[in-house]
Amino acid sequence: MTSAGGGQEQRIEELADEAGTTVRNIRLYQERGLLQPPVRRGRTGFYGPAHKQRLALILRLLDRGYTFATIEELLIAQRHGLTLTQLLEVESVRADRRTAGPRRRRLPKAGVEAVTGFELPEELLDRGTAIGLVSEFSSADHFLADDYMFKLFRELIMLGVDEDGLDRIGTMFMEGQSMAAQAITVLVETLRDSGVSQAVIEKRVTGILPGAGAAARVIFLSAVQTLLTEKHGFRKA
Repeated sequence: MTSAGGGQEQRIEELADEAGTTVRNIRLYQERGLLQPPVRRGRTGFYGPAHKQRLALILRLLDRGYTFATIEELLIAQRHGLTLTQLLEVESVRADRRTAGPRRRRLPKAGVEAVTGFELPEELLDRGTAIGLVSEFSSADHFLADDYMFKLFRELIMLGVDEDGLDRIGTMFMEGQSMAAQAITVLVETLRDSGVSQAVIEKRVTGILPGAGAAARVIFLSAVQTLLTEKHGFRKA
């Protein structure tokens, strides 16, 4: 079958046979975000020349001993035209983050652009500042120093989300976190109205935060699953 661009399309079995790998491996590479999903026509997926080239690259890198994680980083660098130095700088921040505990660390000179490939909007950085994610006002260098944000943006980029999409997702994420954090104000004000001292309030509020964070995560995942099922036709988990 010939694609609109003139390239030959293949089913997954044909692609695997020609590349010298297995269908299971191809599906694994897709699950890892290394290989783009096929073009669906009905219940059948078709793979074009771009899939074939990417698969060949993945297999060459694996044959040379690269891990999936390293291949992920190399593909991000390729997509956004990053230099090897920039890529290594970002990786060093991740290593520092793992060994330094929860303390935020400053990204290298490449800053946020070494991860996203573009400059984040001021409005998004302002929202990050408002909830303490950014340690300096409108400082893009600090935005992804938080490991969770780094991983979130990295995964979105690997999935092919463009600059506008990342901006929208980031904005909604920040607004949601800011709104949720305001709920703690009710607890603080209730305790103050009851005449509880500042020291006791701080102790009680700090003690409740881990449980509140876990509850917020469960609520978020439940709401997302409902949205995916009802609006997007996902199967119930």
